[in-house]
Formats: sequence, C-alpha cells, structure tokens
Amino acid sequence: MSDEAPSALDPVRPTDLRRLLSRHGVRPRRSLGQTFLTDRNLVQRIVAATALTDRERVIEIGAGAGAVTRELANHAKRLIAVEIDPKLIAVLHETVDPSVEVVHADVLTIDWEDLLGPPDTDQWRLVANIPYAITGPAIIHFLEAAHRFELQVIMVQQEVADRLLARPGERARGILTALIEGFYEIAPVARVPRTCFRPRPRVDSTILRLTALRPPLVPAELKDHYRLAVQAAYSARRKTLANALPHDSRMSMSKEEAVALLSQSDIEPGRRAETLTAAEFLALAKALAARS
Repeated sequence: MSDEAPSALDPVRPTDLRRLLSRHGVRPRRSLGQTFLTDRNLVQRIVAATALTDRERVIEIGAGAGAVTRELANHAKRLIAVEIDPKLIAVLHETVDPSVEVVHADVLTIDWEDLLGPPDTDQWRLVANIPYAITGPAIIHFLEAAHRFELQVIMVQQEVADRLLARPGERARGILTALIEGFYEIAPVARVPRTCFRPRPRVDSTILRLTALRPPLVPAELKDHYRLAVQAAYSARRKTLANALPHDSRMSMSKEEAVALLSQSDIEPGRRAETLTAAEFLALAKALAARS
C-alpha cells in the first residue's frame, strides 16, 4: 500500500464517487450486488453501532469504494478491509488511510484463522454490507467465526432483515434466525432507503447489530449438532417436526424415532420449525448428540 495520504475525493459524495469509479474503470456489477452508500448520516450510524473506542480490531467485508472504511479507520485500533473486485482494491488504495490493511478476497472462501491470526484475548468486530445473492452463505460463514467476533454490524435487504428479526411463531422466521440466535442477540439499527445508494437498488435495506452471547447459548461441542437440528427442522418447513426430521437424510431416522427424540427434548412433535426458540433447538441438539 502507498504511504500517501488518502485522496481528497470523498466516496460518500456522489460526484466524487463517480470520479473515483471512472478513474479506475469501475462499472458497478449487478452480479456482485455492487451499490455504494452515499449518505453520510448512515455511514455514521454504522460506525456508531460498531461502538469503537480506539482499542478494537475490525474487519470490514465488502469495503467498496471506502465510504464506511474511512470512518472506521478513525476509530479502530486495527482495520482489515476485504473487497472481491480488484478494480475497487485500487480505489481503496486511493481513498483510505495507509494504515488500513486492504485484502482482495471472496468473503465466502475466507480462512478466518489465516486472516485474523490465532485466537487470543482480543476480540474482533465485523462490519459487512452483504449482497442479497449471498446473504445466507455469508452469514453462515460469519457464524463459523462466532467465537472471534464479539459484535457484527451487517446491512441486509429489508426482506432478509424482517426474517432475521422474526420471533418464534411468526411465519417470516427462518433458518438463519435460529442459527444466529445460538450465538448472537439480534437488534435493528436503522432502515436504509434505496435512495441512499448509487446505483439505486430495487429494494430498501436494514442495518442489524448482532451482539455476541458470552458464553454463547450453543457450546462449541454442540455447534455441529445445533446446526443439524435447525437445518433438519427446516428441511420441510410446512411439515410438522415429526415429519420434517426424517425428511432430512442426514438424520437417518424413522418418524417414530423422530417423535421419541422430540419428546426426549420436551418438544411437541406436532409443532413446526418456526415455532421453536433457540433454547429448544439446543435441547434437540443435545438429544441428537446423545443419540450419536
């Protein structure tokens, strides 16, 4: 990275953003979900939600042209900015402080230990603007490093946010909600109108704050069983749990065995996946671990 000071061009300003993208030959790619935040108030809301005190280490996923990166750099002890588009890597080298570690990588294939180093007493915070097309896989990959991130501030499309915030019993509640709740408390930060981006996306977005449960609800030794319990329950979400669990071939059980497993977990077999709390999924995971 160059030791030069960041460019005077500000990627939050639409006119400056156009000049930066044009200078580096960047044409926003819909296939990568590329839209650029051009609202300074929302940039500040994201950084405020990250609750930095100059002592934290931060990784930003999807740094884009550096709108949020520049502000994070003013408050983080260490900042890694990850971007998949090589042309935007060049933009970042121009727009952000030389102290920022700019990394060209695909979020879905990041090796967390390689990027963050071995676990130690310091925790990381994650900031991410997640393209709709990879929301599920990206969040699941973030959960692989749940023990490393004490806080996540993520921006997702409004429809996804509604599902992630749905409570047990609400139809919108889905598999990602249950997976996250094993490790984080989810709370909304701000609604983000589509008019705050260039180019303008087709839908609004929401900023969510995920605060790590310490200790996590799901202990490390049950992490795989918890994921299996959630995924199997949702494998046929219109079915009752007694019928959904045998539907997942990984469970290798009959309906009668599923009923016995659910009863052992104090879960009524006639319920459906969206009615279960994270604690009930944990009870099911414990029963699965005992069975295996």
